[in-house]
Amino acid sequence: ATAVALWLVAEWTALLMLRYAVEGSWRFNIHGLDATVQSLLAHLIFYLGSIAAPFPVFRFPGYLGPSLYCASVTYQTIASPFMLLLAFCLDGGSRLPRTGLWAVLGGTTGLLLLGAALMGSYMVPEYRETFYKHKSLKALLQWAWTERKRCGLGEGTDASRADVLAYATWVWPPSDQVRAWLEEGWAKWEKEEPDWFTDKWKARLRHPGVPREALPPALKRTFDAGEVAKERFRRASSLGLGLTPLGAENLGSKVKVTPE
Repeated sequence: ATAVALWLVAEWTALLMLRYAVEGSWRFNIHGLDATVQSLLAHLIFYLGSIAAPFPVFRFPGYLGPSLYCASVTYQTIASPFMLLLAFCLDGGSRLPRTGLWAVLGGTTGLLLLGAALMGSYMVPEYRETFYKHKSLKALLQWAWTERKRCGLGEGTDASRADVLAYATWVWPPSDQVRAWLEEGWAKWEKEEPDWFTDKWKARLRHPGVPREALPPALKRTFDAGEVAKERFRRASSLGLGLTPLGAENLGSKVKVTPE
C-alpha cells in the first residue's frame, strides 16, 4: 500500500509540475476558483480523471491541454504493465490470478489502441491536432480576444472579449489591452446595454485579483469610491446608527464612467 501511495503521489506531483510548465501556472482558470485550495482540488480531479478515464474534454487548454493530454494517455498505457508487475512483486503469496490479469490488460490495451485508431480515422481532419498539438490557454484566449466573433455571450468582438474576462486574471490579455478596450467602450455599453453588460459581469472587475493597471483611471476612482461608501456603511451598521446603504453595494457595478 505504501509503494502504491508513493507512486500515486509522485504522478500527482509530476502532473502538477507539467501543467505549470505548459500553462505557466498550476492554478485553475475560472474566475473565483483560482485560489490555492480550489486549484489543488481541480488538479486532483484532472489527475484522477487521467488515470481512470482520459475524457477528451481534458485536452482543452487550461485543463491538461492537447500535448499534456496526449502524453498522459501514452504514459498511462505504457505504465500499466509496470504497475501490474509491481502488484505481482508485492503479492508474496501469489494470490493474484496472474494469467487472467495479463489477459485483461492485453485485451483492454488492444481495445484502447483500436478505439484511438478509429477515432482518428473518422475525425474531422482539422480537429486531430487538438488531441496532441501544444496550445496554452493564454494563447487560446489571446486568439479569442483578437479574432473570435462569436461566443456564449453573443456575437461580436465586444462579447468575445467580455467572455475572456470571465476567466482568472492570470490568463487575461496584457493589461494595456484590457484597459484600452474598457476605456473605449464603457460609455457606449452604458447607452446600448448589451446582454453581457450585467451587474455580475461588471462586479468581476472589482475583484481584488484584477490588476489595477488593467482598469481605466475613471473606473478605478469609481470603484474606490464604492469601497469607501461600503466601508462607511459597515461602520455605521456596527454602531447601530440605522443608516441605509444608499446603493453602496452597487456603486462599483452600476457605474457611469466617462473615459478620459
